[in-house]
Amino acid sequence: MKDNEKGLIERAQGGDKMAFQEIMKIHGQKMLGLAFKFTKNHQDAEDLYQETFLKIYRNLNSFRFESEFTTWAYRILANIAYNTFRKQKNSQTVDMQDGERDLWETIPGDEKDQADREVYNEALREQIHGALSQLSPKQKTVFIMKHYEGKKIKDIAGILGTTEGTVKKYLFRATQKMRQSLVNA
Repeated sequence: MKDNEKGLIERAQGGDKMAFQEIMKIHGQKMLGLAFKFTKNHQDAEDLYQETFLKIYRNLNSFRFESEFTTWAYRILANIAYNTFRKQKNSQTVDMQDGERDLWETIPGDEKDQADREVYNEALREQIHGALSQLSPKQKTVFIMKHYEGKKIKDIAGILGTTEGTVKKYLFRATQKMRQSLVNA
């Protein structure tokens, strides 16, 4: 952790609201990006982001500098997202957005095939959407953090406050379910 960040956190813990605003400026975009990767909806991402920073603000005095501030903040965001997934398991779904379309557009071809590729990609997005909705909240959280956010197993374990083995178990089961769901689609 950088000394200036540590100083900001200490000032914010002492009640300096400007220091907290500076912390939000430093980490806000990454946190909002992660929130969007969990929710796949701009409004829900903003709600998750706001709820996360509100919880960070209320609990800032419990941060003890034993880990990186981002790890602590990501854990809060992930826990809120997990609880949201759990509560809305049957009604909340993950949808692919334009920014992720590049990930799925890997089929070779020329411009004549563009329409076919778009139809294929839309069908693939729908299949992935359906497969993600079949995962448990913890599996979905771990899968998104690993494959959408690019986090390492160790980092995910730190964020979620669990062991690397547990993260690997959730990731393995999520991958199996995704594979099975996509094969059967």
